[in-house]
Amino acid sequence: MVTKPRMRRETLAHATFPAGKDISLEEAIVIGGNMKDGKLERLSLEKCAIERCSFEGASIAETDVLDSVIERSDFTAAKLYEARMERVIAKGTRFQGTTLAEATLANVHFASSKLDGANFRYAKLSEVLFEKCEMGESDFLGATLENVEFRNCTLKGAQFLSGKLDGVRFPGSDLEDIKMDKASVENVTVSTAQALYLSGVFGLSIEE
Repeated sequence: MVTKPRMRRETLAHATFPAGKDISLEEAIVIGGNMKDGKLERLSLEKCAIERCSFEGASIAETDVLDSVIERSDFTAAKLYEARMERVIAKGTRFQGTTLAEATLANVHFASSKLDGANFRYAKLSEVLFEKCEMGESDFLGATLENVEFRNCTLKGAQFLSGKLDGVRFPGSDLEDIKMDKASVENVTVSTAQALYLSGVFGLSIEE
């Protein structure tokens, strides 16, 4: 589903985040960059490797991340309204309480990351894989999900109300207290155990 971004690592150079209202980096390795509680008009990262960087509490008006890898970084409570992420791998990274409302995510792989309380309201996700992620209370209200997989994730209390789910799968994921409506699950694939649980959510009775 998700392909690894093609990066010419031999051409990358170490870099740090410069101060300013507009940051644009291409083919750069950024290690230990700190934008905690910062405000930016635009952040553009293309073919970059981001490692151990902090964007905690940052407010970024326009975010574009393309063909990049993000590892062990922190976006806790960051506000990334209408962000665009394409061909991105985010591994071991914190997105707890992060605002990604109305974002566009295509061919993105979140691995072993924390997304508890993340806000994906009215976002558009296509070919996205969440793998071994903690996603309790995450919010997908009104979001459009196409070919999205939640693999071995914790989704306790997550909500998918009023959204459009097409080709969505939850293999091995914990769906306790998940909030969904009947219209949203028409094209969702679940295991037998998950189906039995969701039948209770929707008030269905199953007779043998």
